[in-house]
Amino acid sequence: MVEMAQAHSPNEVGTSLVGCYSNNGFEASVLDLAPLSPDSKGSRTSFYRGVAGLKKFFTKLRQSFSGKRHYVGEWHSHPDAAPFPSQTDDGHQLAIAKDPNTACPECILIIIGHTLSNVDEIGVFVYSRKRGRISLAPVHQIKDTLDSPTSV
Repeated sequence: MVEMAQAHSPNEVGTSLVGCYSNNGFEASVLDLAPLSPDSKGSRTSFYRGVAGLKKFFTKLRQSFSGKRHYVGEWHSHPDAAPFPSQTDDGHQLAIAKDPNTACPECILIIIGHTLSNVDEIGVFVYSRKRGRISLAPVHQIKDTLDSPTSV
């Protein structure tokens, strides 16, 4: 995520998150990223994650891992901004969580931010059908998190 965000800076970029849930459903692990769709569009202050090729990608993923890896949410960057969701982010993530076709009632959002002090930070949020946006952990520097597994 960090490498992709840096490569596309100063524009926003992002993709879907691939992961799995624990047996009790209270923990999710982000294990991989979907490819960047060629119809995605980023600017300095917005990002549209395209859909080209994603149906095929997730179908193959589901088959390859016997349904044990699947869509768990989204990530995107906020160049020159803090990693907090905008109103647009909130609206999109809640729509995903509430859409029964996504089968993702608690959708993860990871935002990679880059502040004016040149410190990369990460924000992690869950959007629940029942409870709205939930901040999972305080925003912290990416350097501190790269050495630990990403479980939410």
